[in-house]
Amino acid sequence: MATQDRSEQHPSRLVSVAVPVALDQAFTYSVPAELPIPAPGTRVVVPFGARALIGVVRPGVAELPEKGALRELLELLDPPEQPALSADLVALCEWISDYYLAPLGETYRLALPGSAMGVDARRAQLTEAGATALGSDPDLHAHDRRLLARLYDEGATPTAKWLVVASLTKQTSGPPIPAPLMRLSALAARGLVEVDTGEAERRRARTEPHYRRTDRLRSGSADEPAIAQVVGRSKQRRALLDYLDLQPPASWTSVSELRGPFPRVRQLIDPLVDAGLVVASERLRELDPFASPAVPSTAPPTLTADQHAALERLLAALNAGHFEASLLHGITGSGKTEIYLQLIAEARERGGGAIVLVPEIALTPQLAERFRSRFGDAVAVLHSGLTPQQRLDVQGHIRAGQRPIVIGARSAVFAPVPNLRVIVVDEEHDASFKQDEGVRYNARDVALVRGRKLDAVVVLGSATPSLESWHGTREQRLSLLSLRTRPTPRPLPEVEIVNLKEHLPDRDTLLSAKLRNRLLETAAAGEQAIVFLNRRGYTTALSCTTCGSFQQCPDCSAPAMTYHLKRNRLMCHLCGHIEGAPERCRSCGGTELEHGAAGTERVEVAIAASLPGVRIARLDRDTSRGKALTELLDRFRNREADVLIGTQMLSKGHDFPGVTLVGVLRADQGLALPDFRATERVFQLLTQVAGRAGRGDRPGRVVLQTWAPDHPAIQYAHTHDFEGFAKWELAARAKLGNPPLGYVALLRISGEDRSQVNARARELGRSVGALATRVAQASGATRVEVLGPIDSPIERINRRLRMQILLRTSRRDALRWVLRHLRHELGARGRGRIGTVARVDVDPYTLM
Repeated sequence: MATQDRSEQHPSRLVSVAVPVALDQAFTYSVPAELPIPAPGTRVVVPFGARALIGVVRPGVAELPEKGALRELLELLDPPEQPALSADLVALCEWISDYYLAPLGETYRLALPGSAMGVDARRAQLTEAGATALGSDPDLHAHDRRLLARLYDEGATPTAKWLVVASLTKQTSGPPIPAPLMRLSALAARGLVEVDTGEAERRRARTEPHYRRTDRLRSGSADEPAIAQVVGRSKQRRALLDYLDLQPPASWTSVSELRGPFPRVRQLIDPLVDAGLVVASERLRELDPFASPAVPSTAPPTLTADQHAALERLLAALNAGHFEASLLHGITGSGKTEIYLQLIAEARERGGGAIVLVPEIALTPQLAERFRSRFGDAVAVLHSGLTPQQRLDVQGHIRAGQRPIVIGARSAVFAPVPNLRVIVVDEEHDASFKQDEGVRYNARDVALVRGRKLDAVVVLGSATPSLESWHGTREQRLSLLSLRTRPTPRPLPEVEIVNLKEHLPDRDTLLSAKLRNRLLETAAAGEQAIVFLNRRGYTTALSCTTCGSFQQCPDCSAPAMTYHLKRNRLMCHLCGHIEGAPERCRSCGGTELEHGAAGTERVEVAIAASLPGVRIARLDRDTSRGKALTELLDRFRNREADVLIGTQMLSKGHDFPGVTLVGVLRADQGLALPDFRATERVFQLLTQVAGRAGRGDRPGRVVLQTWAPDHPAIQYAHTHDFEGFAKWELAARAKLGNPPLGYVALLRISGEDRSQVNARARELGRSVGALATRVAQASGATRVEVLGPIDSPIERINRRLRMQILLRTSRRDALRWVLRHLRHELGARGRGRIGTVARVDVDPYTLM
């Protein structure tokens, strides 16, 4: 493997490469004389330790490392004229890394699909022509001959096996082969070797593994030790087994469907198959549920006056060709999607492309259908169920301009759409746009930054905008476009508050007498209802009637695990720990275990028993995984159920014309959380769920059951008064300087050893305090408030103890200065149990 003498290396042949590792730095490599200088955004293969990794060339002048040998690039993977990442995406990745203090390699990896960046996973094989040349071609270059001989010696022949390309960079005996990957490409062009980049797999029949749970060890808690022996400590493997347990007995689940919730499904499932808990079968690959069947074309409807005015404003910005950021604030059911469609249609007429971000693509199949019915095959839908190869294929179509309209969740903001003119963030208030692990970016804010760099039109749409966006309209950073009427003749639904102090709910159904009667009336009239409870599972806890102790998760500090009846399992919703329901109390051995507060599963069972003849369905994470979600939504939309019971998944923009009643069982749930956004989240959730009623040709009604009827969040939701709520909540935020009237960052320290976490937190606390003092001394007025270090509200998750430090200030530049000077102290420190990790979350969405 070639290295360069540092004194002889010309600066023009040095490049800075973002390598997909957690280290918060870039790495400098030299470009061999036989290779062209790669442009920023080009994928390159580089030596990194004993591995060959795929990284991305960064912009700017590379600096010579202070010590260590300078190593050479091994290969360029993209043509010089067509880098994998366009200039705007390169600039976006650099901005994300700087603003969110994220490692460069992890940031660039966000913008590239699957295996496009990471370990070089290509395979090579000697062809028959190569074997012949190895033995008889005297003109074969000596280094090429050694490379072919290496393949032959490793058994990489057509009748044997493939050899991982990256292994060719490792020296086995004798002097290293110069530029082995580049030579391999040249030999492949001559037909002497074959390099497999996935094309061979694509040429095969489109089949893939499917899996099904067997009846072995399925009887419950008695088999827990045997299951634990197979699963080990892997919570993901246990969750995968549990996922297959939920499927219908005779159905097969494809590896594509499993890959969404379980990215490492291939490694996780093999021990389950070997143990006989799961069986596998190679079956035809299922079609992408968001790409088929074909949807008939539809014509645009007539716009309301509000819709027309909003669209005209957006079209004016589009025609002017400059950046425009707008908040489209429309009441639920006011027709925001139609504005998106007509704006994008105009952009398409001008040769432009568009990105539409939605909170969770799997929860909004109707949106994908509407876009396909208007734009046909021009629409690409990105979601977690795509295989790595499918994702690469889709990205290729997008980059080539064949799919200029992209719909997807958070990561679709990086889609390589040529001539991107419109970016839409639908339900922009939704917390799922904020990534809470890895690179903690907010796709809404990244969309605004990308739109500004491209002079595109950015539309943030919501009936309950985030207070950050609403405040942005007051500061004229965003234009406000309002939709105050619905296209249908029906107004917003009437909301009735039921005080649970006066109308006690049933213990099992959680229904007050008023709501119970409303449900019966609705079903009798042939209409549909939604019952909302933001708590899944059967009950929130199992407690011992003898000693009072809860059955807690062994790895978390939550008070108890949730009991799920269908699976007879206890589950920790924080870390994913799953175990069989105990027959005795772990603390005292008592046999009487009492159920805690009801979840959606218990409410479903109780309401079905209490309201005979009423057809019940349930929508939560337990019933709606994979294709089961679209099937359930279709059944309810087709009037095959009268009442749909569910969690916050019900608030994700669904349109059910038959729903005339929405009942909220605990409207005040979540108000007491120790988080400054708690009240805002409750108001948004209540308003969004209430908006599911009365979207058809019949008026809607909403019943809010609550123990806190006078709370402002409840009262403003009662009158659908977002502006009133925003004014009240912003005044409360101003008193403490919380966002959007201030700026915060959360520094979290975690590890398994209490003393080490405490020591690291104290050390960082001293550093932050010193930096805050320097800011105050330099500015004379600006103060960065430092709160902590303290234990996190949830002190332990998945065996890792957590402490945190909150930074708060009135000026963003002061916070940025502190964080930049703190950056070198972040990351991992130590190894094993005594290791700690410190990460910063800029503009956090939760303090829990």
